[in-house]
Amino acid sequence: MDMGPGWVRSSRTSADAWKGAGVRKLRILIIVVVALAVVGLAAGFVVKRRKVGGEKPTIVRIEPVQRAELIEFVSAPGEIEPKRNVEISAKVSARVVALPYEEGAYVTKGDPNANPPVPPSILVQLDSKDLESSLRSAQASRDAQAAQIEVEKARIAGQKASLLGTAATLEQARTDLQRQGRLVTTNDISQAEFDQAKLRVEELQAQYEAAQHTLQSAELNLKVLQYNLEGADARIAQAREALSYTTITAPIDGTITRIEAEVGEIAIVGTMNNPGTVIMEVGDLSEMLVVAQVDESDVGKLRPGQKARVNIQAWPEEVFPGVVQTVALSRKIGTDGSKYYETEVLLIDPNEQVFTGMTADVDIEVATHEGILILPSQAVLGRKVDELPVEIRDKLTEEEKKKAYASIVYCCRDGKAVAVPVKIGASNTTHTVIESGLTETDKIVVGPYKELEKMKHDQLIKDEREAKAEEEAKKKAGAKDANDANETK
Repeated sequence: MDMGPGWVRSSRTSADAWKGAGVRKLRILIIVVVALAVVGLAAGFVVKRRKVGGEKPTIVRIEPVQRAELIEFVSAPGEIEPKRNVEISAKVSARVVALPYEEGAYVTKGDPNANPPVPPSILVQLDSKDLESSLRSAQASRDAQAAQIEVEKARIAGQKASLLGTAATLEQARTDLQRQGRLVTTNDISQAEFDQAKLRVEELQAQYEAAQHTLQSAELNLKVLQYNLEGADARIAQAREALSYTTITAPIDGTITRIEAEVGEIAIVGTMNNPGTVIMEVGDLSEMLVVAQVDESDVGKLRPGQKARVNIQAWPEEVFPGVVQTVALSRKIGTDGSKYYETEVLLIDPNEQVFTGMTADVDIEVATHEGILILPSQAVLGRKVDELPVEIRDKLTEEEKKKAYASIVYCCRDGKAVAVPVKIGASNTTHTVIESGLTETDKIVVGPYKELEKMKHDQLIKDEREAKAEEEAKKKAGAKDANDANETK
């Protein structure tokens, strides 16, 4: 069947269309495949770069192990006080009428042997009117007691004279009785007369004995009066002493460091349960102490005579030398419940004016270790034994393996941080003694601490000095290339 030329052209056009669509699909497929390949390569490149970046060494400070001297310290906070400090209180309750000196004034206890004698400084004058009245009353009572003694002495003298008269009369009556006895035997007198003479003797004897007892009682009463007189003298002395307490003089040579009372206030005497009024304080500022609060765990290391270094907050850039004077034998408990022992450290010739009550920190030298290996204390780390690599854990002793933590340092070996177990000894505020585990040839990672905290075994590291040198070399090379390029242009 002849379809005609038009049909042939239509069939060729349709075939060409199908063929063109197939080519376009193939091109699209190729483009998609190429795009995916590019994306994959890009992703691989990024991953590779990230992987390479993660392997960059950590910049650290590396130092060799040092063989040097280490001084072991016991550190404690404290306050500055005068070596001699006296609180001035009243011994009698009275009103303050005068405070002749102001705070900061120098006062003296006086020197009677000086030429001329130096009188003591009067620090406080109290009202003395009541005590003066008490003294006059005691003196009047004593005078009355002395007069009563004189009256008693006169009465005793009269009783003694009366006793002598009674004794003479009794002796005469006894003589008469003897004569009457001879007469009654010869019947020259009656029995009644003899009995009358005998009764007379007995009466006189009774009177004599009564007079003796009265005299003895009077003499005993005189002793009582004399004792009362001594008591009156004691009361006078007590009143005079109490009166003397109204004038308070300086007990030491020093400076008035604090005044707590005002003129017109009542100074109260302290009791067992209630402290008395502290009027002022006087301190000898020529010698100053730091009273340090040493923790009970460290007090056993302290001895009088040990050297100390004192840091005073008022002069943060200076270190003041000192020496341990005393160590308390009994502990005290702080407000936070901590237990401490007060230790007095004498400041040796401070070159600045040091005031009472200043805050200070004391470092007391308790031991010196010479010729030993030391490291900065922050380089010694505590790591859980169970988390250490097997090859490191195997280097521990059996005793160390039983502990929860082990002491390690990171040595730099072939550009890596290698964990090395160490045995540590004494330490001070900056360094620690290494007893075993290292040699003088080892190089140790000593910082920065933020990197040490997260450092791992076999981690890539680089010394900061080496890294800085490489960076400067790169800068110089870059500068040289830039100069060469400019010259070429």
